[in-house]
Amino acid sequence: MRGSRLVLLIGVLAFACAPAVAPGTAPPSDGAAASAAVPTASPVPLSVASSTYGALEIKTQPGDSCDVAVKVEPGVFGDGPPKTLAGKADVTGTLSFTYPAPLIPAGPGRHEVTCTGSLGARSTWSPFEVALKGLDPRSFTARIQGVDPITGLDGVSTKLEPSLVAARDASVARLNETLVREWSAATRGLGTLKLVPSSADIVIYVVPGRNNSLHLTSPDGSQRILLFMVDDLGPVSIANSVAVALHELGHIWCCRGADSGADGHWLKSIPDPLLQGVDRFGLMTHPVTCLVFPGFVTCPNRFSERELHAMGFVEVPPPPADPCVTQANALVTKINALDVSLASSRATIDATNARLIAMEGQIGSMERAYPGGMPPDVYATYSALINQYNDLVNENNARVDTFNADLEQRNALARQPLRC
Repeated sequence: MRGSRLVLLIGVLAFACAPAVAPGTAPPSDGAAASAAVPTASPVPLSVASSTYGALEIKTQPGDSCDVAVKVEPGVFGDGPPKTLAGKADVTGTLSFTYPAPLIPAGPGRHEVTCTGSLGARSTWSPFEVALKGLDPRSFTARIQGVDPITGLDGVSTKLEPSLVAARDASVARLNETLVREWSAATRGLGTLKLVPSSADIVIYVVPGRNNSLHLTSPDGSQRILLFMVDDLGPVSIANSVAVALHELGHIWCCRGADSGADGHWLKSIPDPLLQGVDRFGLMTHPVTCLVFPGFVTCPNRFSERELHAMGFVEVPPPPADPCVTQANALVTKINALDVSLASSRATIDATNARLIAMEGQIGSMERAYPGGMPPDVYATYSALINQYNDLVNENNARVDTFNADLEQRNALARQPLRC
């Protein structure tokens, strides 16, 4: 996040779309998916009716118990699909599997099948092809994983600190709780993210260390996100860890081209007319526009329209109402009303003070004119003026008290640290 160092090696990933291929008599002799020896097909009835990445149908004896090994290359950063499957054939001898098929590098894969039943154990295998595809912001899966400071994570050289484990765990919990709906809100309902416990398209690693969070793409196309607990702005708050994750997810698709730099951020911050507050420039600026308050930092969590277009969305609706912005607007309305009232009160107080100064002059002039005592008629006028002066002082003092109370209320409203 915020000045994150990014590795943007643009690559393509894969999904299953190959048609069924007839079972082979021997496995391929080259490639990562074919490096292990596999059982030789048996003449006892066992066949693969269909075999694609993510789906398999077996024909065997009714009631057979079957185990399947899914052999693919998951990529440097990829989870890959489940390594093994198990099931029991129905009364017709059919056993069908569907399993998670996350994005992996394109290439060959195979299903290795072993079924056991009344006819003993039999084995066969069937190849499939994994075709090219990139992550789709409209629908993809993610997994949240906290990194252990003792065992670490391959490829991460940053010093990991046990003292940051509590923050890591709190951020993992918040991400698991809110990231799905925050992704939907950030993309204005256009995108769907599903959190899964395994076999995810991309993994967000929450790291108990000090560094700028970043999105990484391997040359084979697999990707991951490293979300650090302390960055250049200081500790990443629990709430703000979601904004950091959204920003790094945005780097999967944004930003590239003439309007962006090599680090994947926009070269120029352009406000979105439909976004307000901290969100007005979107999520993918550099540096990211955050608000810093004593004790916490708040950063954007909504993509701008140009960012959504960069992600491939064509028709972009207006953003839904943001409760924080609604609250901020209500506070601004109250503050503006108080400012008008305070200005009016200030003008009245100043005018009254001017009158009091003039009356003080009149009273002093009368006292100087009659140092030995005032005639009755003059004294009556003098006494009335004194009473009028005292009443006006009391009235103005009450007005000043009200002014000060309103001013304190106004300043208290202005001090509220909203996260938008």
